[in-house]
Amino acid sequence: MRPAHRYFSNAVGSVDYVPDDGYLRLRWSGEPMTGPEFRALYVHAHNLLRRYPRRGILAGHRAVPAAPAAVDRDWLLATWRPAVIEDTHLGHYAAVPALAPAHRLHTPAVAEQLRRAVATAFFEETRPAAEWLRAEPAAT
Repeated sequence: MRPAHRYFSNAVGSVDYVPDDGYLRLRWSGEPMTGPEFRALYVHAHNLLRRYPRRGILAGHRAVPAAPAAVDRDWLLATWRPAVIEDTHLGHYAAVPALAPAHRLHTPAVAEQLRRAVATAFFEETRPAAEWLRAEPAAT
């Protein structure tokens, strides 16, 4: 993978991007997370998508220590997702889920809601996810 620019980071993760790749990378550190830290990563991902238009997100969730609280998952779907779809060029979401099913952010219900809004794919490794995002045409 190419070197990335750090846009934002906190104790639980970072939001990075490679200027020519057309997508941002959401990475988790493995540290225990709070709701505000979880939301901060997604708020800053939204900010990056507005400031530097990207057409995709590569969410590497391997290091997620636990699934977020239900209230934070609900916020992600009911508040963050509609706002991002409305005012950015986001068209693709590639996820590399946590290995432990109990730690996954993307339950079947979350995955279904993502798929209704953007092209969504799940991968076992980061490299194929990045290749998929680079190969996908810009959303129209």
